[in-house]
Amino acid sequence: MKLKITISLLVQVLIFGTAFSQVGIVDQNSKSKPTIAFIGTYHMGSQGNNVFKGSYDDILSPERQKELLILIQKLKDFKPTKILVERDVSDSAKVLDRYKKYVEGNYELTRNEVHQIGFRLAKELGHNKVHAIDWGIFPEDQLYWYENFAKTVPELDDYYKEWKKEAAKRHKESNDELLKLTIIERIRRLNEEERIEKSHLGYYDIMRIGWKDKYVGANYLSWWYGRNMKILVNIIRITESPDDRILVIYGHGHSKLLNQLTKESQFYNVIKPIEILKD
Repeated sequence: MKLKITISLLVQVLIFGTAFSQVGIVDQNSKSKPTIAFIGTYHMGSQGNNVFKGSYDDILSPERQKELLILIQKLKDFKPTKILVERDVSDSAKVLDRYKKYVEGNYELTRNEVHQIGFRLAKELGHNKVHAIDWGIFPEDQLYWYENFAKTVPELDDYYKEWKKEAAKRHKESNDELLKLTIIERIRRLNEEERIEKSHLGYYDIMRIGWKDKYVGANYLSWWYGRNMKILVNIIRITESPDDRILVIYGHGHSKLLNQLTKESQFYNVIKPIEILKD
């Protein structure tokens, strides 16, 4: 009888343990909640799929490497227990393997911010891993591809071309401004609340692209919101304790929604990034 009870308890632990690894241990009603901070950054290496791509100087130059150390120290002072980066969850094993090789001295870091900030910070803090939390599968359905759809309607084509021209101009001005700053100054500027809010407004211009019952821009925006929701789910899944201090290093375009969705969830104590980055 005792053996049966033990086996039953073991089965329950395995079942519910698996379940909680997916839904997480976070609790909106808890008096003690995990702490989290989102640090928006620019892409130091490849610009990826960004609509507007910046042009930055070499992060591997001696001058920029010295400046990077100041940022690393600021982030160390936050005392994170987990470091999360913009890499797809499907690449988790690859990220872990490269991080371990880096710690062992067998991997040369690339210019990417995942390596330059995430890997370096994790190593200095003695972490045994860096967590990949991204999700970015884009629908094949053409009713999400706002740029292609705009080309099919002259009125939309004119609107999109004018919007993109003005947006590209603003992006270049911002990029030129950031180039004059040190690394820590750049990251501070990118994490200013006013700048984050203004940056997010462009998504609502995209939302307007559509024709009659084809809400293509709105479809895209719903995907963008959904992507960030899935990123939050991935964060929840790796949260293990109310004592966790989670540092998320991500492209600054995600800052508005990741902060907003996390605050609205009431699962975490959300720290403003500027509090960590201030002098």
